[in-house]
Amino acid sequence: MTGGTPLMQALAQRHTTRAFADKPLPLQTLSNLLWAAFGVNRPHAQEPGLGRTAPSALNRQEIELYVLLADGVYVYQAEQNRLLPVVAKDLRSKANAAAPHAGVTIAYVADIGHVADGNLDFGRVDTGFIAQNVYLFAASEGLNAWFYTFHGHEADMAKEFMLPEGKKPIYAQSIGFPPQ
Repeated sequence: MTGGTPLMQALAQRHTTRAFADKPLPLQTLSNLLWAAFGVNRPHAQEPGLGRTAPSALNRQEIELYVLLADGVYVYQAEQNRLLPVVAKDLRSKANAAAPHAGVTIAYVADIGHVADGNLDFGRVDTGFIAQNVYLFAASEGLNAWFYTFHGHEADMAKEFMLPEGKKPIYAQSIGFPPQ
């Protein structure tokens, strides 16, 4: 929870870049990135749900982070700050062919059962909060970041991630080192 660039500098440096070096992120950097995105930053509050680094509408915390790395897809378990393996296949290029070698791609998956009234609007807003945390972390660490939609192949990605009924990938964000 220490290090990085001061907030005002990170805001000044925050930008979208679609170019990435073919280089994995160090594990500590990946861990810090995921914690900054939507990790647990305080004990359980009075309301149900964890205290997280990004807010969520009605505290539903309906967004799950699926982490696409060169060796497979994982789901981020915030409370334990760990990755649970889901698929042993590199799907980064399927998420977006323009970012096949980004160090990591985060797929934002909505749990429809937790979305207020089955409406994805809150889930989309909550994803924006999390994605902004990712952008600020990337700027703070000198990494490139790019947020995008699945361009109409959400159903294909749901199959690739082996998502159960009621979960839907809605956005993705690639993060990695700048090209040399």
